[in-house]
Amino acid sequence: MRALHAREAGLLNDLERLRTELELRQAETESVALQVEAVEEAIAERSAGLTQLESEQEQRRHYLAFRLREIYKQGQQQTLRRVVGGEELDTYLEGLRYAAFLSERDSRVLAAYRADSERLTQERVDLERRQVELRGLGDDLERSRRAIDQARRRRSRLLAEVREDTEKRQAALSELESAAVELGQLAESFLPGADAPQMDVHKFRGLLDWPSEGEITAGFGTVVHPRFKTEVPHPGIDIDAASGADIFGVFDGRVVFASWMRGYGLTVIVDHGSSLLSIYAHASALLVEPGEQVVQGQRLGKVGETGSLRGPFLYFELRENGSPVDPADWLRPR
Repeated sequence: MRALHAREAGLLNDLERLRTELELRQAETESVALQVEAVEEAIAERSAGLTQLESEQEQRRHYLAFRLREIYKQGQQQTLRRVVGGEELDTYLEGLRYAAFLSERDSRVLAAYRADSERLTQERVDLERRQVELRGLGDDLERSRRAIDQARRRRSRLLAEVREDTEKRQAALSELESAAVELGQLAESFLPGADAPQMDVHKFRGLLDWPSEGEITAGFGTVVHPRFKTEVPHPGIDIDAASGADIFGVFDGRVVFASWMRGYGLTVIVDHGSSLLSIYAHASALLVEPGEQVVQGQRLGKVGETGSLRGPFLYFELRENGSPVDPADWLRPR
């Protein structure tokens, strides 16, 4: 967000900032929702533990009350005489062992009762703290949801203004054309490097892998822009892939660009050698970095709608010697 705010002004950048804010708000909401779920599970677990502990304490209370009543009724001397009394040595020893057993058991039960009483008090304090935390998270979740609604309304409002306002529509189209020129200049700046693939990609013309699943919704050439209903140059193809779907490299190569680009959002450019570049735009996430060697079919990123004015899709281009070429001539039939 800081990087986007620092960029030059423009409708495309304004839309991208709003889209990024919306995604961040959604991620924040999901994070808080997960925290709420975790706290609710912790509360349920502590409540169950408290119920079990209280049941055990109740049993100990009954036992200790019974023992205290017995000791009180009999008196210490009388109890000892009855337990260890008798003339026979065996009877005396057996009674002594029984008395020692009762004393030891009473001590264990009493110690456990005292320890669990302290634990019970602490568990109740922790449970109350968790419940207060849950109420606070609930407030955070509600604030995040309101922020999402506000971000959606701002973005929808700006998109509606771009569609309805002639001047804004023309400004947006000019920015799109300018972004296309910038992409072309960027592609031309990547000269074949020493570490470019040695395999001649031209031998695989018509056999390259597809960059993503999905229907082609805009082909190579001039198309009518879906938002502005105006004919615009279209030097690539639009693939209607689902948001989050994998973006695959069409052939072995070296990543020469992997970053955000005005009008195209998160973009990857791969140099396949023999002056052929492939371009993948509007990703939601990039999985490669500049300088990285990639192989055919490797995942480069995820389909998204960064820089897009029409929702999630993959924009794909092939450029030979810096000029756009029709991907249909290079990709395998399907």
